[in-house]
Amino acid sequence: LTLPFGEKKMKGPSCQTENPDTRKFCRECGKKLLRICPECKAENSPGDKFCGECGHDLRVPAKQTSIDYSKPQSYTPKHLAEKILTSKNVMEGERKLITVLFADVADFTSMSEKLDPEEVHRIMDGCFKVLMDGIHKYEGTINQFTGDGVMALFGAPVAHEDHALRACNAALSMQKALAEYGEKVTREYGIEFAMRMGLNSGPVIIGAIGDDLRMDYTAVGDTTNLASRMEGLAHPGTVLLTRNTHRLVEDYFDLRPLGKFEVKGKKEPQEVFELIKSGRAVTRIDAAAARGLTKFVGRKNSMAALMEAYGKAREGSGQVVGIVGEAGVGKSRLLLELRNRLVQGEFTYLQGRCIHFGGAMPYLPVLDILRSFFGIEEGEREFLIRKKVIEKVLDLDKRLKGTLAPIQDLLSLNVEDEAYLMLEAKERKQRIFDSLRDLLVRASQAKTLILSLEDLHWVDKTTEEFLDYFIGGMAHIQVMLVLLYRPEYTHQWGNKSYFNRIGVDQLTLQSSAELVKTILEGGETASELSELILNRAAGNPLFMEELTHTLIENGSIQRQENRYVLSCTPSDIQVPDTIQGIIAARIDRLEENLKKIMQVASVIGREFAFRILQTIMGMREELKTYLLNLQGLEFIYEKSLFPELEYIFKHALTQEVAYNSLLSSRRKDIHKRIGSAIQDLYAERLEEYYEILAYHYSNSDDVKEAVHYLKLSGDKAVGTHSIVEAFHYYREGVSILKQMPEKEQNKKELIEMILSMTHPMRLLAFPEDSFTLLEEGEALCNDLQHRKGAVFLHSVTGMFHSARWEWITGLRKHGLFWLDYNKNCIRDRVGRTLAFQQASISPPFV
Repeated sequence: LTLPFGEKKMKGPSCQTENPDTRKFCRECGKKLLRICPECKAENSPGDKFCGECGHDLRVPAKQTSIDYSKPQSYTPKHLAEKILTSKNVMEGERKLITVLFADVADFTSMSEKLDPEEVHRIMDGCFKVLMDGIHKYEGTINQFTGDGVMALFGAPVAHEDHALRACNAALSMQKALAEYGEKVTREYGIEFAMRMGLNSGPVIIGAIGDDLRMDYTAVGDTTNLASRMEGLAHPGTVLLTRNTHRLVEDYFDLRPLGKFEVKGKKEPQEVFELIKSGRAVTRIDAAAARGLTKFVGRKNSMAALMEAYGKAREGSGQVVGIVGEAGVGKSRLLLELRNRLVQGEFTYLQGRCIHFGGAMPYLPVLDILRSFFGIEEGEREFLIRKKVIEKVLDLDKRLKGTLAPIQDLLSLNVEDEAYLMLEAKERKQRIFDSLRDLLVRASQAKTLILSLEDLHWVDKTTEEFLDYFIGGMAHIQVMLVLLYRPEYTHQWGNKSYFNRIGVDQLTLQSSAELVKTILEGGETASELSELILNRAAGNPLFMEELTHTLIENGSIQRQENRYVLSCTPSDIQVPDTIQGIIAARIDRLEENLKKIMQVASVIGREFAFRILQTIMGMREELKTYLLNLQGLEFIYEKSLFPELEYIFKHALTQEVAYNSLLSSRRKDIHKRIGSAIQDLYAERLEEYYEILAYHYSNSDDVKEAVHYLKLSGDKAVGTHSIVEAFHYYREGVSILKQMPEKEQNKKELIEMILSMTHPMRLLAFPEDSFTLLEEGEALCNDLQHRKGAVFLHSVTGMFHSARWEWITGLRKHGLFWLDYNKNCIRDRVGRTLAFQQASISPPFV
């Protein structure tokens, strides 16, 4: 419950009973009354004069500002608005993977008919406030208000790797709050009030973002349509989601499959699931453990370093260990394996987690640690929690009695210590710090204490201050503090002699291959499949698992007898949504220039030369500084210094996600600029770059240059007897020329390209649609009176039929007569072609 500023009475959250503003708990329902700071939204006790987080004067009533639902700036929280506006320049014109939430009032028409318009307005105004609180709590953005509901986006315009989890948590939070609100509406207006919600995940394109926060977006495919359809299928008070969202959240929530439903706009029936409640899994490692962990491979040195640090902590030399690595590399798994290897009973393990949307929630991971220490269960009654805290503290050491008031305050329990309540906010914070330290140090004297804080890169400022304070006095206590964070997080603890940094990088090639074999158990793995997974994931365990499981699920990996093989071409494989979300969110958190450099570099390729990037970006020495930052964040590596400076993306998947985030028009422009830069920088040895120029111009809108370099690349491949590659270049050139206007010059170039490709065509025994190409070429030659070309192509057509006839007669020798119906058309064509060749041998038709 929040205290309505400006009111002298506070109402209980369930019973709406009025309480004096001096009370801390409702006298009727017993639930805690809190004062929420209007500036930073931090929770404060009712008697507080100033906010404990930002120092704002809580005695000043909040300004009553009206909400204009047509203007996003009037209802978007300040911190979220700032995040959008400060980075909108790099978010506009990007592809985002998001989850869409639709919510509307069930039977709204009936309600409108029964009530006065003003009453309907008041009901919906209260409803919208509930919805806004739930959506903004998880950093969703409201895209539009309808008359009876909202449409919200999670993952746009700011990317979140857990957009689907946020949407589901928001839906459950709103579902609970709306149930209470519905009871209030029923009491006051005598009508039933309930809402229904629908979720779907998929890509969208972010258009312009105005200074008023209004955002234009374009759905890709049926992203929003399916979310709307789910809402329409939902019963009042329920939340439905699609298979797309189900795949992303199934390990974290309890979901009920409802079967398949016919959905307007979709040919096939769609699987529908109902969101019931949060599951037991909170983190990825929890979810992986629930599914069954894969074999733990590699990490011998990292494990040895952890064991050594634990040994020192047991001997009374406190240790701080930073386990540092990118998402999915195995930081949490390493910690789990440590716990499993230690002797159970000789240590106490307490864990806290920072979460994406917890940066404004003071002490969040510390509260996890306290709840675990005191054995507090979810939903436990106030008096039971209070009893556990008092008994645990006094049993540990009666001298810790002075820590009770600060700890009770931290746990939002009723504090009876008047002297403590009279302290100023700064003094109260220091008392909390001292009490936490005393409690943890005393607990470590009974048994070695292992404290772990996961995802420290999302830590709130207050917890970070406490860590600074606590780490400063850890030199001689039996505590091992394990901090898990990503490379972009920086801190001041590195200068401590008892700080150990364990960098968790990608697995070695041998360990990676062992992991892939473990995932694809029960059969051999084709070499091309193994290479694909290893190259794309680059040693990241999570990426390897997600990529492999996605390929199995969509049928790209098939088991043939006792062997796993790839059933599609590598270029058709898309980055799994889970991986894309992780990488995209990480790229989105980069400073604007770093993000732009990443995106441009991704268009150059996984490997990129400094000179080319510098030419395109128009930067000088500052570019090296930016690239050094990206190296420090482990997005890229320095590949070589000689003969020129080159870099490489650490993961092919990172390059793909950065590339795919750009709109097609933007990519085409960058491809063209890359081609132009290569022509300028390497003019003296341009032949080395024919293939690269062909690639970039083919992906730009400069078709003239594309055709030119495709032809040169094909000729170059013929010269080195690379027949397959030559045919590919010529074939791509033909495809582009066929899409160009039917001008005489374009027709001549098309004839030239087809004539050039006949050599590799013959050597490859006429692959693909060779016959169609030869006929089209012959027709063009006749149209332009190119007699020599027409005769030559006619001759090659004869070779095509001769080759096909040899194949057919070979089949006939083996008793395969099902091709006899083709013999008449083949006879006609072969006869006409052989006349040009003045051949004397006729095919033996039967």
